[in-house]
Amino acid sequence: MHAFRKPVSVLSPGELFGGVETQILGLCTQLRELGVKVQPLLFHDHELAARLRDAGLEPRVIRARHRYDPAVARRLAELVDANGSRVLHVHGYRAAVTSALAGSRLRVGVVRTEHGLPEPGTNFRDNVKSRLNHALDDWSTRRLGARVCYVTADIMRRFDRAHAGLTRRVIHNGIIPLTKAGRERPQGLAPDLFHVGIVGRVSQVKGIPFALQALAHGSIPDRLRLDIIGTGPVLNDLRNAAEVLGLGDRVRFHGFQRDVIDWLAHLDVLLMPSLHEGLPYTLLEGMSLGVPVVASRIGGLAEVLRDGVTGLLVDVGDVAGLARALARLAAEPHLASRLAAAAAEEQRRGFTLARMVSDYVEAYAAADAAGHQE
Repeated sequence: MHAFRKPVSVLSPGELFGGVETQILGLCTQLRELGVKVQPLLFHDHELAARLRDAGLEPRVIRARHRYDPAVARRLAELVDANGSRVLHVHGYRAAVTSALAGSRLRVGVVRTEHGLPEPGTNFRDNVKSRLNHALDDWSTRRLGARVCYVTADIMRRFDRAHAGLTRRVIHNGIIPLTKAGRERPQGLAPDLFHVGIVGRVSQVKGIPFALQALAHGSIPDRLRLDIIGTGPVLNDLRNAAEVLGLGDRVRFHGFQRDVIDWLAHLDVLLMPSLHEGLPYTLLEGMSLGVPVVASRIGGLAEVLRDGVTGLLVDVGDVAGLARALARLAAEPHLASRLAAAAAEEQRRGFTLARMVSDYVEAYAAADAAGHQE
């Protein structure tokens, strides 16, 4: 572990709670344990703020009078300066743009984490807005002279042009190893059924319609149930699709669950039929808990999982392939156990929170040194 122990500010919207927020919570908690004076800065006082407080870390929430309030950038610079921070770690579009607007008032080195790719909009207007925001995001990252970290090599490659000339590296996400011991089975998971779960934000990029179609496939055993745990913008569309497919009670929508690890621990399979992924914390958590994984052969899923060794990979949109993989795990418990055990070992070897934080501390030290040479 690098000896860097100087104050750090971490800036993120904090509007939702997903993989980005999970990383920030683990990172801030571990930095404090290392003796770093870490200051979480958020734009929203929601779930991430609550969990930071539960961990004994008091976030500072930067309030805005309206979406384009210029006082936000000034307030950011004041808070970073008051903390004595030598490094600002930014996550997400709004954090990057606000930091860039603060300009020379931010006298710190900047580290930026890219967690994934922009999600496509559902209409022309949303797509245009997404492209403009993405262009502004890239401009902000370059203006800040940020040292950019990517959660997978796949994402790093996709930003080759946008981030050319910047200092760049891959830092995989990591977690503290988990165990199933002592975790109560949620009432929504019947013990006599084979539960396949999709966990996380219910959005277009998660490829959930493929899972519904696979569930309707003739090779799927009657005792298999699909449990969708989370909420998001396409939830109603999925409910309608399940009804059209005649799935009835074979698919259950459980909504957001704060105790999601308990749900993960009692799944028979974690299913990730995504169109694209960075490195989801749900994947690492499922691996650590010893839950067999069926996933798309794409992005970070294919970068972390080894087909037939630590999980089963299926081409994106291959409904028949998804159905075969799920039916196979339901029929072959020894295969499921072997994949689960190998995945748990892989998480403990290569995707730990301690390793992730060590890599970020190294990035902070380099950003601080570069910032004070300029």
